[in-house]
Parts: sequence; structure tokens; C-alpha cells
Amino acid sequence: MLGRRLVFQLFRRNFFLSAAAFVLTAGVGLAFSQQMGLFVVGPVPVVVEATSETPVFRGSGLKERLAATVKPLSGKKIWEIDMTRLRASIAKDEWVKDVLISRSFPSAVKVKVTQKTPVLVLVGAKGEFAPVTEEGEILSSLPAGTLPDVPLLRGEGFKSREGQERREKLVNFVMGLPEKGVLTRRNISEITWNNEDGITLTLIQPRVEVKLGDDRLDLKVLRVTQVLNYLAAHQLKERVIDASFSKKVLVRLRKGP
Repeated sequence: MLGRRLVFQLFRRNFFLSAAAFVLTAGVGLAFSQQMGLFVVGPVPVVVEATSETPVFRGSGLKERLAATVKPLSGKKIWEIDMTRLRASIAKDEWVKDVLISRSFPSAVKVKVTQKTPVLVLVGAKGEFAPVTEEGEILSSLPAGTLPDVPLLRGEGFKSREGQERREKLVNFVMGLPEKGVLTRRNISEITWNNEDGITLTLIQPRVEVKLGDDRLDLKVLRVTQVLNYLAAHQLKERVIDASFSKKVLVRLRKGP
């Protein structure tokens, strides 16, 4: 009985000595790690990507704003960073579509953001330029010198609640245009809408107005493409192509150069 008690006391003493040694070693290691900056966050990289195959639009200033947001993180301990608050701070920027923040020990934090893609630029009544995204959302106005290379959109009522459906329809129309040919997104300088004519396109090359109306747009785009190819092949200079009718396309030719 005495032998068992002695063995137990020796075991308990060794256990506490081992535990104390472990705690002391861990504490010294942690203090050393902190002293050496092992858990101190360095510069946080920010990656901005587009939502589609189009290049990232730099004129939004998004990357610069995000860089300013994450700059205070540098120098903090990695466990001091509130990821939920950081994500909310980044996501509130109107150009941000999605946010992915990764944290890896001992001290790495990375931010990856998907930027909204501008499809059109809405020209306001006072000459302001507001990008319109793939979802039909209108963003804050930008200076004229920083606009994305997308068609301008002119017309009344696009900012109203009733105009949202029309706005989304135009965005879907532009995004559905063919990638190659004369009637592509990149060959359109302006899109105008009004109650009388519906959608009117102003092409860059050749310089011509194309009236499409409001219905059967896919079919009308095909018809106009065929007409444009025919006119180009015969070296005819058109001024207006009116495809707003249901079964025909009217062409007004230029009288001069």
C-alpha cells in the first residue's frame, strides 16, 4: 500500500513538473515569436478581378480605395484582425461584387475582390456620366476622362423605378450582341431610347444610325448585319437604317461623301 502511494506521488510530481515545463516553454516560444514578429501582418495584397472576360476597369479607383482600407492592417497581430468587419468594410464599396479574404498563419492576409463590370454609361440631363453594370445597376458618376470603353446610353426615365426594367433589357441586349461582325458592342458609340423609335444605335464604322424599335431585337440585329454587309460589298454609303418595322428594313443613303 505504501509502495503504491509513493509511486502515485512521484507520478503526480513528475506530471506537474512536465506541465510547468511545457507552459514555460510555450510562453517563452510565444514571447520569442512575438519579439521576432512571427505573427505580425505585413503588407496585405489586394487582387481585383472582373466578372467576365472583359478587362478590369481601372477608372473606378477601386484598387486604390481598397489599398487604403487594408493599409492599417500591416503591423497588427494576425489574431487582432476582425475578418467580419474587414469584409463588411470592403463590400460596402459600390464597385465590389464579391469579396474573398484568406488568412493563413503565421502572418499572411490576402484580399481578392470581384469588381462589377460596366456595360453602358448613362448620360444624365446635366451631362453627368454614370456607369451601368451587368445587373443593370446605376453607379455613381465618373469624370469624362475616366469612363469605360462602352456605349453611351441616352434617354429619359432610366433612373426611375419604372425605368429599371427597360435598363435591364438594354443591358441584356448589349451583352447578347455578337462578338464578331459589324454590329458588335465595341462598334456602338451610343444607344438612344425614346417612346417613338425605341432603341436607336449609333455605329462607329460605318457612321450610321440603326433604328431597332423595341421587339424581336435578335432578328432585327441579324437583318441589319446582312444589310450592312451588302452595302459595304457594293460600296454604298448609308445614313440611316430603319429596322423597326416587323418585316422590312429601310435604308436612307447618303447623297454626298
